[in-house]
Amino acid sequence: MEQTENTENLFDWIQLADTIKWPVLIIVGLLIFRKPIFDLINRITKVGYGNKSIEAKQQITASEKKSEEISHIDRLVGLFRPETIEMFREAVAKETEVSKLKTPDEQIERLTNYSCLMYIMRHFDIVYNNIFGSQIRILEYVNSHSRETQRSIEFFYENAKKSHPKFYENYSYEEYLNFLFDFNLLREDGGILAITILGVDFLKYLTESNKDVNKWY
Repeated sequence: MEQTENTENLFDWIQLADTIKWPVLIIVGLLIFRKPIFDLINRITKVGYGNKSIEAKQQITASEKKSEEISHIDRLVGLFRPETIEMFREAVAKETEVSKLKTPDEQIERLTNYSCLMYIMRHFDIVYNNIFGSQIRILEYVNSHSRETQRSIEFFYENAKKSHPKFYENYSYEEYLNFLFDFNLLREDGGILAITILGVDFLKYLTESNKDVNKWY
């Protein structure tokens, strides 16, 4: 029962992602907690890595704030009408249920996780829009078979080429396979192919979002 509920919740997230514009969603989410984020930053007195650190000033005068350069987020938000921004602010607030959280730190963590989820799904959407059905089948095949090599899975390419010879006329097997490597869906260790963690999650995303894996080519 719990697994079913988790699947339904994930599908609800995916449906939301398909209906809301990505840049606006992330930007508006950040705007909702702009003040808590600034308050958190103002509490920081020292930041650093290793043996190097930088002292942070907590006090900023009003005149200094006015002279600060407009942030990238503010510039992007300025592209949209206030009514649009408000609509998405409400959508993000409702979806994240951040009003139920007690502290700014909890709210920021929830918002960060939400933003990460949006970027993951956006990334997978881009991959899906560019991947071929035969390449998806390679991922599925390698995921369930061990000791596969570039030569042993070449039949996926050859079958696709036979079905669409004109398309593959100037598209080599190396280029075809490199797509999976370039998007970090497939890796090769000592000549043996293996699906990556990202590749596994991509297949999971296709299943949970009911994407059509029987694409052409």
